[in-house]
Amino acid sequence: MIYSRYSYAADVARGRRVLELGCGSGQGFGLVGQAATQLVGGDLSLPLLRAAQRHYGRRVPLARLSAEQLPFGTGVFDVVLCFEATYYVPRMDEAFREIARVLAPGGTVLFVNANPERPDFIKSPHSVHYHTGDEFRATLGALGFTVAIEASFPVQAGWGMRWVRRRLEALGLVPRTLRGRARLKRLVYGKLERLPAELPAGFAKVYSRVQLAGGPATGFKVIYVTGRKQSSRP
Repeated sequence: MIYSRYSYAADVARGRRVLELGCGSGQGFGLVGQAATQLVGGDLSLPLLRAAQRHYGRRVPLARLSAEQLPFGTGVFDVVLCFEATYYVPRMDEAFREIARVLAPGGTVLFVNANPERPDFIKSPHSVHYHTGDEFRATLGALGFTVAIEASFPVQAGWGMRWVRRRLEALGLVPRTLRGRARLKRLVYGKLERLPAELPAGFAKVYSRVQLAGGPATGFKVIYVTGRKQSSRP
């Protein structure tokens, strides 16, 4: 999933000035940075930013920031990336406006998120709100974006696995830490492959995306939201 999203992001970023919000330790910087003319990473977590700096050094400028108040001028980026992060932002409406502000006319924002409409969805205990595809469409549309919603990674688990996931959530047994969730996944799926600090080209298969016209995306694990800012307002 991670490689697929960054492979697509690299295509969107080609020849453009890019900001990645919620960049974490920067696993996708290599793929995106090779395509972009400029790449800046931003995150609220100082430990994750330090991990990114240890690996990339001066290759990628980093900023500790809140998405609700971005420390950048108006219209200074052509692309904003935000992956698996919107549901941790307390005032995401303000973050949407800030993203629109720092994007140049004709710029693109790309969100890739867990799909809260899948039948076996389990929310993170630290989350605030998971936007559906239709919520993204309405919110970004009101800010002057043309929005396309796509879905990827079909839900394949049978009803038995869905029931297990639901029961774990209902009983409060979903771990609150990433390490704990990794242990649980190992019990369910077996040995997990460790991700490198920097994803190399060809690391994994790139999964296709399905265009959604509207309505629930119940059959997929992930949604891709691409918003293109109007070149100019009338």
